[in-house]
Amino acid sequence: MHPQSPPTFPAAPIRPEWNGKTNGFSIAALALSLIGCAGIFTIVFGIVGLKQSRRNGDKRGKVFAIIALSITGAWLLVFAVAIGVAVARDIADGPDRDAAGVIRGERSISLSDLRAGDCVKDLDDQTGTSIDVLPCASPHSSEVVAVYDLPATGVTDPEAAAEAGCEKAYEKYTGQKAPEDAKVFLFTARMAELGTTNDPTVLCFAHQLTGTVTGSLKR
Repeated sequence: MHPQSPPTFPAAPIRPEWNGKTNGFSIAALALSLIGCAGIFTIVFGIVGLKQSRRNGDKRGKVFAIIALSITGAWLLVFAVAIGVAVARDIADGPDRDAAGVIRGERSISLSDLRAGDCVKDLDDQTGTSIDVLPCASPHSSEVVAVYDLPATGVTDPEAAAEAGCEKAYEKYTGQKAPEDAKVFLFTARMAELGTTNDPTVLCFAHQLTGTVTGSLKR
């Protein structure tokens, strides 16, 4: 009998020797992750850098890529938790209005969602496209007396037309002429002036110049 030859195994592939340079994709991924970028580029750069670093024997690039992917994962988790909390809060707060259309408790809504009869906590403090509203039974500085659209044609001076429309709306809403005393100011705002291009909507506020009031002006 012939003695059996020992089994032979294919030789392990020889990896190229590392050239001493850290992988560029790994560096880019780490830099992006450290400044809070958790986008698709950070993930792609990290994965590419990890694969190339493993293949080239680049230990530093491998570490950088792993750290970048870990930080990116942490950012994504933070974003997911924040979104989940916001959604849960909205669900817990319930709809903005009750069945009769009255604002339910103090909350922030879009300017485009305002209706006549809504009361504003403090009009002087409002910025952006959202506004803090609350039931008129609570102390407030302003009340929306009308929300209407300017005519699409025939208006040569939109600002003057908006103010005239708000004066008529105030009289209809309160049963009184537009205020002329030093306590209440009829404030007119056009959505087109608030950054909503070509929006014909006009918002009419009865605003307390000092302090707050409770209750509604509606007759």
